[in-house]
Amino acid sequence: MATIELLVPAAVIAGNAVPLAKRVPTLEGRVVGLLNNSKSGTRPFLDRVEELLQSAHGVSRIIRYDKKAAALPVPDEMLEAAARECDVVINGIAD
Repeated sequence: MATIELLVPAAVIAGNAVPLAKRVPTLEGRVVGLLNNSKSGTRPFLDRVEELLQSAHGVSRIIRYDKKAAALPVPDEMLEAAARECDVVINGIAD
């Protein structure tokens, strides 16, 4: 009789998980950062997100951040700038 190996796709939850940020009550009048992961479809996706944020949600300003490569982490300086300059940051990932 053949042996069947059973794999369980369950992961262990990290003890140092970072909690989600609290939601802002409204985007109206807020500064929103858009983080481009540099994949081919991300820029047009974020262009449309920017249009919608300005027309439908009344954001005061959009600041764009571009990673150099999708496979690289966001540089600390970019994260610090986004935290300092923005009320909300949206990370765009589109292939």
